[in-house]
Amino acid sequence: MYVIYSTKKAIGAGTIGGIVGGIAMLAPMMAMMSMLNLPPDLFPKLVGMAMGQAPESAAMVGIGFHFIASIVIGLIFGAVVNASALMISGFKKGIGLGLATGIIAFVVLFLPMMMVIFPPTMMKMMIMMNPNAPQDMIMKQLQGMQPMLLAGSAISHLIYGAVLGTVVSAILTRKVTCPRCKAQMTKKEFESHKGACKVS
Repeated sequence: MYVIYSTKKAIGAGTIGGIVGGIAMLAPMMAMMSMLNLPPDLFPKLVGMAMGQAPESAAMVGIGFHFIASIVIGLIFGAVVNASALMISGFKKGIGLGLATGIIAFVVLFLPMMMVIFPPTMMKMMIMMNPNAPQDMIMKQLQGMQPMLLAGSAISHLIYGAVLGTVVSAILTRKVTCPRCKAQMTKKEFESHKGACKVS
């Protein structure tokens, strides 16, 4: 078998894909908050406040945490697609693996936060925004928002996965390295070249 890409290149591609995917998923999350008549930066602010930050600085801390998580997931994705069975040979496979990664991130990371960490922080923030509103009314509002928050977050994670897979595929499938002569070429060129180098 010929070498499609190195571990270093796969991890580097995953890092870049994680950053781009992290940027891409912010827009739908902010749009969803606006549709619910909530601050567009609610999610990063919730993350920051859950980490003990004051409301004034919570959003920046939350965004920082968001990108750290996006990069770490991208790094892991890059390492995983270096395994022979999962090596990306085209956009279809790369995007499929990226979507699977987005779903896993949503289930493993986001859902526990949404169910355990966010509710008390959201309650606190809603009380700050509406100090005269009864707590039971705020609780009903939060319960009514939850299905849309979950749906919007799931879509955002799918967008992250699709962008991650697309970016990583674009980087990793540009060139193929011949294991014998170490020359780099397109996959189509390699199909003609590997006979000369006697590569199976």
